[in-house]
Amino acid sequence: MIPININKSHILAAIEEISRNGTPTMHQSKTYALLFEGQQYPPKYVISLANRYANGVALDSSTFSGGLETNAFLSRLGFYIEHKGTQNAMPNHSKPEPPTPKRVIQDAAHNERCPECKKTILKMLENIYGVVYQSYKLDIGTLPTDFNGTIYYEPLLCIYQSLQKHRGFSHFVRTTTLPPVDYFIPSTKTIIEFDESQHFTECRALTLSMYCEMIHPAFNIERWIYLCKKIGATDNDPEYRDEQRAWYDTLRDIAPNFLGLSPTVRLFSKDYAWCKFDPTNNSDISQFKSIVEDNSQDWSIEIRQDTKPDISRIIIAGDWRGEPKKVSKLLHTVANFWPKDIKTKFLITCGGFLQFNWPEEVTTIAIGDTFNTSQSALERLIEEAENNINSVLDPGLISKLSSLTEYLTIGVDSRKDKISTTGNHIGQLHVELVCLMDLKSGTKYWTGKSYPTTNQQRGLVRVINLESHFIELKDLGNIMILGCHDLTMFNNRNFDNTGDIRRNLKIKFGDLVKVKSPIAVLHHPHTTDCIRTWTSAWNQVVKVAPYIRFYASAGRYHREGGQRSNLSDVLHGTKLGSTLDFIICNKRG
Repeated sequence: MIPININKSHILAAIEEISRNGTPTMHQSKTYALLFEGQQYPPKYVISLANRYANGVALDSSTFSGGLETNAFLSRLGFYIEHKGTQNAMPNHSKPEPPTPKRVIQDAAHNERCPECKKTILKMLENIYGVVYQSYKLDIGTLPTDFNGTIYYEPLLCIYQSLQKHRGFSHFVRTTTLPPVDYFIPSTKTIIEFDESQHFTECRALTLSMYCEMIHPAFNIERWIYLCKKIGATDNDPEYRDEQRAWYDTLRDIAPNFLGLSPTVRLFSKDYAWCKFDPTNNSDISQFKSIVEDNSQDWSIEIRQDTKPDISRIIIAGDWRGEPKKVSKLLHTVANFWPKDIKTKFLITCGGFLQFNWPEEVTTIAIGDTFNTSQSALERLIEEAENNINSVLDPGLISKLSSLTEYLTIGVDSRKDKISTTGNHIGQLHVELVCLMDLKSGTKYWTGKSYPTTNQQRGLVRVINLESHFIELKDLGNIMILGCHDLTMFNNRNFDNTGDIRRNLKIKFGDLVKVKSPIAVLHHPHTTDCIRTWTSAWNQVVKVAPYIRFYASAGRYHREGGQRSNLSDVLHGTKLGSTLDFIICNKRG
């Protein structure tokens, strides 16, 4: 069995060791590969070495199995595993190129330097997004020292020094500010770069392979590395031109982190005969937009802001499946769109905002009675949830968010087939947790659903410790954190007929509220599309706890068949006090 204390940092240390020393023949993998930054690594050997960083000794490969056990463990930590049998031979272990786009260049006479292509791209962008600037100048420096004092300094310095050592050209930066980007869309705050073949060099592959989790461009990095190795362009006029171009492209990729922009989008010149798109043809416009937005963000954002908000909320107006990569990307985008000079106490998310795979070792026997869950089983589930949070909240994102809000809550569910709503019967084992994170100190506080719906009672691993819902913060006092259905503990419309167990839970929790006297309530429903869903419970909260100064819910505004209430009414009816609301219109689910 793989030790459960191995985390992502241990895996990364093992990967780094393999990168330095290579893989012994006896530890090569014939079937599966862990793909990381354009390189393949044998999954079982990675686990074996990672155990040395976690527990002081390499793990004997006979004590755990490859395939399902190893791959599931690595996948839960956010790593990508692929079956080697599905690939063709690839140079330098890079990922295979994605399928060729439909509108390919088939005319050999067409040249990627066609001047009409860039003109057509500009016209298409203007038709879709309005004002677009070509050759737009960004206010950003060109040397690593320009970023000293930021969390990006060390990663950028490392990339810069690697370029200097690559061929021995130390002085390839010849401007004090970054040369212009190809296109800039002010309405979406998006940089778009049009990459011709000369951008795909060995130097560019080097820089891309060194991107850490703090650099989040919108294009497919693995594909760009593949193209660098496939095309292998060189430009020796001047002799350091490849280093210079690769470095400037790196700065264009990271510029959004400093300037509050959406992630950089890149288009490959040879993917399409761009000049063949017709800016007056609706079908062409739709196809072009999908190309840009497939490389861009998967949503649009509407911001609604009260005066001096205490709480900021992410409201997802659409389907949401909690994939870690999308969670990370969305949080980065919210940070980039955050209104200037506004800082809140809390940023809250919906139930199941992040979802993780159920650990195989947490069996029905290990859990026991779901209503009175084994503490050790619950701790293992929380550990798995925390691993997934750590994979999402990289240092760059934490730094961004900490300048905008003090505390972040994330609803973390184990992955299940159905969304938790009153009407859904959910018999499969699942857990619904909530994590409050102090963004300055990194301290995490955990709680989760204690009051399941009747239809999920047999499957939900319940959080027994009711006191975990109350967290004392030095600067505020006690606050109350509620999972989705927990708010129903305040709904007394059917109190006499609710059954002894549930009635006693309500009484016990009500007594705790009086003792703890929370000044704020943060609620994490999975969906809220009807104003009546929580009205009675919120009215009772204010009645039994008049000392509460503010509260808010942050559920998905989504329902199959259509929402039952106006969004504005739902937002107004699920808060007390001022909020900053980010309405996420999910385009593709």
